[in-house]
Amino acid sequence: MPVDSPARPVGSPVRIVRFSTFEVNLHTGELRKQGQKLRLQEQPFQVLAALLERPGEIVTREELRSKLWPADTFVDFDHSLNAAIKRLRDALGESAETPVFIETLARRGYRFIGPVEMPIATPSAQPRHRMFNARNSVLGGLTVCALALSVLYYARWVRPSPLGVTPTVILAVTTVGPKFTPSLSPDGQHLAFAWNGGAGEHFSLYVKVVGTEEALRLTNQESIDFNPIWSPDGRYIAFCRFGKAEKGIYIIPALGGAERRVRVTSWGEHFFEGRLSWSPDGKLLAFSDRVSPEERRLAIFLLSLDSLEVRRLTSPQLSRSDTYPAFSPDGQTLAFIRNPEGVYTVPVSGGKEQYVVSGAAFEEKEGLAWTPDGRDVVYPAGGWLWKRSLRGGEPERLQVGQDGGQPSIRGSQLVYLRQAPNINVWRRRLNSSVSAGTADRFISSTRIESGPQFSPDGTKIAFESTRSGAYEIWMCQSNGNGLLQLTHFNSPTGTPRWSPDGQQIAFDSFSAGNADIFVIDSRGGAPRKLTSDSSNDVVPSWSRDGQWIYFVSNRSGSGQIWKMRFTGGPALQVTHGGGFAAFESLDGKYLYYARGPAISGLWRVPTSGGEETEVIGSLEAGYWGYWAVVEDGIYYLDSTTKPRIAFFEFATGRTTRIFGLENPAKGMSGLAIAPDKKTILYAQQDSLSSDIILVENFR
Repeated sequence: MPVDSPARPVGSPVRIVRFSTFEVNLHTGELRKQGQKLRLQEQPFQVLAALLERPGEIVTREELRSKLWPADTFVDFDHSLNAAIKRLRDALGESAETPVFIETLARRGYRFIGPVEMPIATPSAQPRHRMFNARNSVLGGLTVCALALSVLYYARWVRPSPLGVTPTVILAVTTVGPKFTPSLSPDGQHLAFAWNGGAGEHFSLYVKVVGTEEALRLTNQESIDFNPIWSPDGRYIAFCRFGKAEKGIYIIPALGGAERRVRVTSWGEHFFEGRLSWSPDGKLLAFSDRVSPEERRLAIFLLSLDSLEVRRLTSPQLSRSDTYPAFSPDGQTLAFIRNPEGVYTVPVSGGKEQYVVSGAAFEEKEGLAWTPDGRDVVYPAGGWLWKRSLRGGEPERLQVGQDGGQPSIRGSQLVYLRQAPNINVWRRRLNSSVSAGTADRFISSTRIESGPQFSPDGTKIAFESTRSGAYEIWMCQSNGNGLLQLTHFNSPTGTPRWSPDGQQIAFDSFSAGNADIFVIDSRGGAPRKLTSDSSNDVVPSWSRDGQWIYFVSNRSGSGQIWKMRFTGGPALQVTHGGGFAAFESLDGKYLYYARGPAISGLWRVPTSGGEETEVIGSLEAGYWGYWAVVEDGIYYLDSTTKPRIAFFEFATGRTTRIFGLENPAKGMSGLAIAPDKKTILYAQQDSLSSDIILVENFR
């Protein structure tokens, strides 16, 4: 029977709770999905209401019994409650085996595990939104620094605003299709962003008045236009363009008109990352570009808009790259992200660079913004937005910003990009080393499933998943059945790797704030912490004899491969020219590795020591986890034309393309080959929801 709508006292607040695409009105007893009312009986709704009142906490079966059935009611409690839970799960589109919102704790009760948004309305004020997350989701697999190009994170309750002002969260742009690099005008009245119009590979710039739906299309070329930034007077917008025959920085009137190119750039690869900032006095554009056309690393340059002369401001070394330049409000300092190290500042006039935030705090959809007083920087980490004072101290998580990236701040307004990818593990049968069968979705949920790794005997698969709310290590049988959660850190945990005997699994976790390597019995139990340095140590793998664990660490100042005895002890540096995500060859003679999370190519070095040499140059930057070593070669993602899984044969040096991938997911471990070489698993992004969020009353 549908829930009757109880009368609401005059002046009482309307309690609306939102999660994912659902909206719950606790007063009227209505459940809606994307605005469409769903039919849900009274008892399942009361169960949902009880769970939403305490998200992230266990609601016991006894508590639900007293809420649903008075003490003098005769009922088969277990059967009735189980039936109510099942009807509720059916309405939410989930199952007990693959929970998305409701977690079952055997013989104890239930817990709501999804991110929850609670706008609170009062009779005397407009609705204000308070967002909190019971168990944080993580957007990407773990990597050092850019690294963290994934690494995701932490469950904490949002602290109330010290000023007593609750931020108001507004869905500013919800049109279909991916959107990037939102930017507020100086007066906060207009919003510029990049959008593909709902479909296609080309992106144009759009501008809309905040609070309205219609958007003005500024550019209309067969190109990728992105990263719009406003001139201080709000009359012009500078932006980046990737075209078939042109790359560069352009300026266009904010209300439309003729565009002009002010700088030809040497950008070699396209990412929707921040590359521009306009100085407060309107005289300079800071931009990120290659040090030279032959080099891959990016530095920050200053372009004078009067003379068009260029001055180099930063000098990254080795495999580092500088992006996301951001002028301070007074125009004296420039903040930027140096991958894979973190946030730095440097005087605009030139001088010493100052280290601010560790690179292990970031994810793929990075971003950087100053607070209006110039005291703090805001950046994404762990599936949320954080603030860090330039004077030191611990970072502070903002009240808002779940799944947020690419922040832009104007006065008391904050705008950011919120993305929620759905990534799943797919499977194909290998007919031979160079032939594969049809694909089937193998390990899936509405969240992120990635990093699959077969056990040495091929009977089990370890993988990383956000289905519990944060990245954790899970395991299943080789047929996909028997799902088991191995870790419960409730913090970014991933990249599982089996020991050669199959008895242990090494992995990384940010449970202690910085990343460390852990080892856990493959049958379950308490994890053992292997590393304890103040550095960030991630992406482990075992030596073939089981005596050593390789891992990535920035303890030397840059991301390199290190190794340590599996029992613990001192760490030994293996690579010196950059290293990431390493695996030994099956004979144990070579160590293969990516050079860095944002650097293309696959390299190797003898395990006994020696020269570091490139083996495969066509592994694209960002896909550091899409390769696997077998006895006679390497399977890897080749994206020289369209993304395809290819096989590189050691004996001949020949590469054979096997099958295409529709949408491989960057920044995570994504490929595994069964020990018998008859099955290949790979991670693929099946969908991406993308919204631009505006926050009023931001402090």
